[in-house]
Amino acid sequence: MTEILNMEPRGDLIDRVALVTGAASGIGLAITKRLIQEGAKVALWDFNQTSLEKCKEILTQITEEDQFFLVHCDITKEDDVIAAMKATVDHFGKLNVAVNNAGVTVSVPSDECTLEQWNWVMSVNCTGSFLVSREAIRVFKKQPEGGALVYINSDDSLKPSRHFLAYNSSKAAVLHMARTIANEFGPYNIRANSVLPGAVFGGSQLWTQELREARAKIHGFHADKLEEDYKKHNALGVIIDPAEIAEVVVFLASDRSAKMTGTALVIDGGGAGGFVR
Repeated sequence: MTEILNMEPRGDLIDRVALVTGAASGIGLAITKRLIQEGAKVALWDFNQTSLEKCKEILTQITEEDQFFLVHCDITKEDDVIAAMKATVDHFGKLNVAVNNAGVTVSVPSDECTLEQWNWVMSVNCTGSFLVSREAIRVFKKQPEGGALVYINSDDSLKPSRHFLAYNSSKAAVLHMARTIANEFGPYNIRANSVLPGAVFGGSQLWTQELREARAKIHGFHADKLEEDYKKHNALGVIIDPAEIAEVVVFLASDRSAKMTGTALVIDGGGAGGFVR
């Protein structure tokens, strides 16, 4: 991870405009920083206005304010997404990359999952990704250069974890969403690729104490030592950091992956239960 954090920018995304959902913390903020480092201008979409304002303080220490744009948006609401997309394109003049990163989860036995919990996870993870993707595609189709969609998915989309019914289902749906878009919109130079991480730690608001305790109980881990225990359950003996996910996103957003679409890149240290494909 240290090598990644110290990597010299290549300028892969100069003159590109990107949006990142769930951009105000964890993976989303790490992605935003790397996109900016590579020369992109970035619209940070997030539901939490307070967190967005904190991001402004962080980003102004590493770049000029004209490199980023804060957008308060609830991606589960169609009107919000339409307005956020218009604001983003009006502000920067175009859009080249859309990163669907926002996500939530709940960990309960499948037969105890309530309809409210199911609807919440599905609305953010699946419906939100659909709305953002649809509006991004409408912008991309008007541009000769098209655009790139990147989905921060999960290895659970292919090898489901216990007590994650709504999450597993939502991520499997989004994986197929990306592949459907890849098949349908290739003629418009629109690419859609997915990143499938294992458990990612480091500033993520997903990992509440409640979730940590629930996942630790399932796996026989200790909640306060969750990161160390996860290391013992993958081939490389590592944990995944947001900066490492961001590096994959830069690759998928740039011309280095120009002939890749519909793919799913797994970054989980090598799943002890088998390799996803």
